[in-house]
Amino acid sequence: MSQIENHWGEVTQIENEMKRHLMALGIDWHDDAAMKKLATECKAFGPTQANAAYASHDREAKAKAELFALASLMLRTMENAAGENRDVHAGEVWKAFGKHLY
Repeated sequence: MSQIENHWGEVTQIENEMKRHLMALGIDWHDDAAMKKLATECKAFGPTQANAAYASHDREAKAKAELFALASLMLRTMENAAGENRDVHAGEVWKAFGKHLY
């Protein structure tokens, strides 16, 4: 199955969705402090917070829950690519966010 995977395409799609969510949240990915704050929230975000976000009518909470799910998907996609010895890199949005997750 790995022969048909397109890690570059997946990473690009995930990053485009992350851009949309950041714009919806009014967060500029060039703002290092805002990205650091968001990554800190992401690291503490779990299933309980996700369930609460989706059960609420809070659009911001839902957008963050989706953004954090996208971050998890990005990490998994990049891990899979690395496991197959494929060199895959994301763009500026992921780099601005991802650097604060470690």
